[in-house]
Amino acid sequence: MQKKIIALAVAGLMSGAAFAQSNVTISGLMRMSVEQYKLNSVVAGSQASAENRVSDQSSMLVFSGKEDLGGGMYAGFVLDSRVGSDVTGVSAATGQTGNTLVSGNSNMHLGGNWGRVAVGRQDLHYGTAIESYKAYTLQNILSNGIFAQMGTGASIANATRTPNVIMYDSPNMSGFSGRLAVSTSWNAAAAAPGANEGTGKRLVGAADPGKGSATNLALNYANGPIKAGYSYWRATVEGGKTAAAGDQRGDTLQFGYTFPMGVAVGLGWNKSKQDFTTGEISRTAWVLPISYTFGANQVAFTYAKAGNTSTIADSGASAYTLAYGYSLSKRTNIGVSYSKMDNKSGGSYDLFGLAANGATGTAAGEDSSQFAVNMNHSF
Repeated sequence: MQKKIIALAVAGLMSGAAFAQSNVTISGLMRMSVEQYKLNSVVAGSQASAENRVSDQSSMLVFSGKEDLGGGMYAGFVLDSRVGSDVTGVSAATGQTGNTLVSGNSNMHLGGNWGRVAVGRQDLHYGTAIESYKAYTLQNILSNGIFAQMGTGASIANATRTPNVIMYDSPNMSGFSGRLAVSTSWNAAAAAPGANEGTGKRLVGAADPGKGSATNLALNYANGPIKAGYSYWRATVEGGKTAAAGDQRGDTLQFGYTFPMGVAVGLGWNKSKQDFTTGEISRTAWVLPISYTFGANQVAFTYAKAGNTSTIADSGASAYTLAYGYSLSKRTNIGVSYSKMDNKSGGSYDLFGLAANGATGTAAGEDSSQFAVNMNHSF
């Protein structure tokens, strides 16, 4: 009897192994930075000192897999975990404490010659950075910080990945591609949905948990030296907008060109709006990235500027980053960068959203700067 049980157990294990997917890939990226961060022009009654920091720059461990279903169809998955490898374990990209499983771009998908449909979480809209140079560190991607902020402490598209996403990616057609994404609940930190949420009913007059959603439409072109794109973002607050949580609208246009000698130039424009019960606010911003790659070396300069928020005087900002990187191999590079954010008297933009990674955030009128030494290794 025991022998039969053992034989059945072995057969079960072998059967399970036969159904196991054999083409799972493990990949990832370790990206760390040693930084000195400073605040300047601090508000009255405060003193500022340099912050020496070790910072994780959104390191990731990715499990992915793909199964051929025949007839050009396939099924697959991506499990992207952002692993905070610094002491605090707070991710610059997610603002989450600790090593949170599948906190990155993660999904299950079904695809074919017609494109791909996926369900999961994804960088949408704010993540359409046009900097065409190598991202030795997140510190180089200045447009994400400017485009995702409103200068009032508010963020567009969460300034990170959007959860609860259903999206369609078109096939690449001579360089043209598109994405249509919908989130059934894009911002868990929005207004409370009201009593009895999750029971299929709510109290009369309570906020409706079914009203909040977000839509992103992205159209892109990449062919040879040319890159261009447009991204549209529209989001309504779950439970309805309030004086603190507003509906959102964003538009981004971008263009980049790489010359044969290794010089890459880009231009990006963004307009964002938030609509509260107390009224609407809006602002425009633009970014100009320039880089030059020669051999294993690369130098890059980016300048970004945000205009005044419509209802707040002198609430704009300007920022720049100067960076140098050197490729030790195809997978490992090192670099240094210096970045500075200058806020007008009513503006409170953070460098790269650094407050989410433990750095002291800027109050209205405060400026910030950072020198960073970076190392990057992909596997």
